[in-house]
Amino acid sequence: MVNDSKAEDLEAKGLYRRAAARWMEVMLLCTEDDDREWIKRRRETCLENVKRPPVKAEDFGDLHKAVTETQHRMGIAQPNGNAFRLNGGKRQRQTTSGGDGSQ
Repeated sequence: MVNDSKAEDLEAKGLYRRAAARWMEVMLLCTEDDDREWIKRRRETCLENVKRPPVKAEDFGDLHKAVTETQHRMGIAQPNGNAFRLNGGKRQRQTTSGGDGSQ
C-alpha cells in the first residue's frame, strides 16, 4: 500500500479529479507492480466519485394540471390560452375545407 498525503488531502476535500491526477504522478514513481495496481484502483475510485448522478427527466405534467385547476378556480380558464391574449392580437385560425389552397 502506498501513502501520499497530498493525494489523500485532495480526496478528503472532495477534489477527486486533482487527486486522481496526483495518484497518476505517484504511480509513475512506483517500482512494484502491486503498488501500481493498488494506486490504479484508488485512482479509479476517485474518478468514480467525480461522476455526477444521472439527470432526472423533467416532467411538466403535474405543473400543467395545477395551472389548469387554478385557472378553473379563478374563473379565467379558456381554451387555447385565449385568457391571456390581448384584444385585437393573435386570433385563432379558422379551419376551412380544402386546406391545400387549390381551387
